[in-house]
Amino acid sequence: MSSDEEREERLKSLRSRVRDELVEGGLVEADEEIELEYDIDESATTLSDRIARRRRRMKRAREQRRQQARKEVRGGADPAVVRLPAALRERSEEAWILNLAVLLIIVGSAIGAASGALLISADPRDLVSSDIFSQTDDAEVHGLILSELDSANSSGGEGIEGVDIEIFRIIDDYSEGRTETNSEGRFTFLGVSREDMILRVSLDGYVTIERILSPGEIPDLTLTLVEGDGVDSDDLREPSNLASAIQLSTAIAIITLISAAIGVVGGMEARRCLKYRRTQWICGIGLFSRGGIFFGPLLILLGMALLMLAKNQFADQS
Repeated sequence: MSSDEEREERLKSLRSRVRDELVEGGLVEADEEIELEYDIDESATTLSDRIARRRRRMKRAREQRRQQARKEVRGGADPAVVRLPAALRERSEEAWILNLAVLLIIVGSAIGAASGALLISADPRDLVSSDIFSQTDDAEVHGLILSELDSANSSGGEGIEGVDIEIFRIIDDYSEGRTETNSEGRFTFLGVSREDMILRVSLDGYVTIERILSPGEIPDLTLTLVEGDGVDSDDLREPSNLASAIQLSTAIAIITLISAAIGVVGGMEARRCLKYRRTQWICGIGLFSRGGIFFGPLLILLGMALLMLAKNQFADQS
């Protein structure tokens, strides 16, 4: 290999190494196009040394900041405050930091109080009874009437034809319809009001069946006739959890209002600048006010962070 070719290979290798060092040092992006022009004997070494010196300076600066932070913590400084940028720490004694913290805490708590008031004033029954959830369409009631199984004779379980079926409203005993089962034991009522109904199934020689139901809740009703006398009654309506929902909503609203009130007290305590830790604890309870789901607690958290920055303005910390 000639001297020119050897020099070109050395130059190419040096360019690649210098570029890798620049990328690793964060001076250029990996995909950034750069043009390196220097003399192989002098400038290359100077550029590499410059990168190395910059790294050493950054490392020394980081170590100095760590040592200074440790020294301040040993002197009684708050570790969370020590980690803040110097520009922020220099402003920790300014009154506007504390005033802004108080404002954020009180506003966040006020939003929580508004949310709690809305929860108390809103009744889920009003929402359920509104046009949004109202069902004006009529319902259908389908069913199948079977005979009782006789295991001794291996018979029964078949549809009974001609069974008298009647459905009527509970509130006023108004009949919504009357029919008989077909050859397969099936029956259908069309256009039934969506109100609580009693379905009565009767056939001579069999126990009369009465079922309380809400049309539309049960898609297909299967009943078994048993020989004998009397009436077999049962309520097939699904239980409502509306009362429990109202109680839970009211409890959450009360907790929200109490937390919001405590948050306002925390803002007042912050304004007095007497006891730092007690103030932070009171403001922390105000986070449960859940104003606007997360917006109110976020404001309170920001206010608490500013209180941490202005910690030295409290009487028990100065």
